[in-house]
Amino acid sequence: MRFVSRFAALSIALMLLLALVNPAMLAAASFEFGVTVKTAFDKMKGAADKPTAAKLTSQYAELQAKQRLTIDWDARICKLHYQNEEAILATRKRIKEVNADKLLKLEAAVTQVKKKYEPLFRLYDSLNQQLSIAKSFKDKTIVNVLKPQVETTKAAVSLAKLDIRSKEAALRSEKANTANTIKKLRDLLSGIDPIKVKIKAAKSSVSRIKKQFATEASVLNQVIKKGDAAATVSSFIRMLAYMQQINDLKQNTYAYEQQKMAILAKVDAQIADPS
Repeated sequence: MRFVSRFAALSIALMLLLALVNPAMLAAASFEFGVTVKTAFDKMKGAADKPTAAKLTSQYAELQAKQRLTIDWDARICKLHYQNEEAILATRKRIKEVNADKLLKLEAAVTQVKKKYEPLFRLYDSLNQQLSIAKSFKDKTIVNVLKPQVETTKAAVSLAKLDIRSKEAALRSEKANTANTIKKLRDLLSGIDPIKVKIKAAKSSVSRIKKQFATEASVLNQVIKKGDAAATVSSFIRMLAYMQQINDLKQNTYAYEQQKMAILAKVDAQIADPS
């Protein structure tokens, strides 16, 4: 996944937050009576007894308050969500780069040690070839001269191969350790996945309840136009219940985003201090 810079991610979050707090956006998001219904509502309150009129006033005010709370939750969720998304990208990048410098140094050490011993290996091969030719011609003088040189060079070659194997073993070990560390970090980071599922489920529930709220809003407008105060109180009760459910789900969603943030903090801490 392409890494998104901190500036870009925060810019996205800022634009969304500005949209959320835009007055026009607030008006569109809140349930408001139309002019005709508001007139009918005020007329109905005027005709109702004081307790009922007070109840209707408080219910409408409470509904507006709950909707403002929903908008506030949306802003907080949006901000934390984009912070988390940016952090996830950055953390995945850091996981991918775990021990990268150390591995590069070990790989360079293997390359260098092999290059270092190349002349020795070539010399050993050359001496062996010369010794083989001398033996084929049964030239004992040359054989006696070359044989000790071959034996000496052979010992040096054995030590050289041991040095190379040692550095290759160190590289293999570090690769294995790094792979194990990366797996553990990714497993820990994957703890975010079930939280994302919960967030998706919460969003789905919010969408469903919003439809129920919209349907009830139509009912409310109808009973207000009829001047039915009792039915209006009942309709308000249902709408307030829907808004409470929505806000509860929003609160849960924010808590889920906080859980994601906590997991990211654990992963980052382990990257910083793998011990």
